[in-house]
Amino acid sequence: MLQHLQLIISGRVQMVRFRVFVVKIARELEVIGTVENLPDGTVRVDAWADKVILQIFKDKIAKGSPLSRVDNVAEVWDNKDYIDEKREFRIIH
Repeated sequence: MLQHLQLIISGRVQMVRFRVFVVKIARELEVIGTVENLPDGTVRVDAWADKVILQIFKDKIAKGSPLSRVDNVAEVWDNKDYIDEKREFRIIH
């Protein structure tokens, strides 16, 4: 069963290709879901995978990309179903 993890990442995470960084990690780990910029300057990630894989995913994101600075990663774990027919990880614009 897929576990759901929602992350809200704050810091210098917009306008620094952070979402592309998140997509790259997600695809490497075969995580499905979305990443999007929020109006308050944070980035939201909704991800589904095995819990162990999601923990690795979160840890890699928390380190940040070369151009970003991650100050905080808030996380919520649950069993929310994945409802999108496309089993991929994508950027929401």
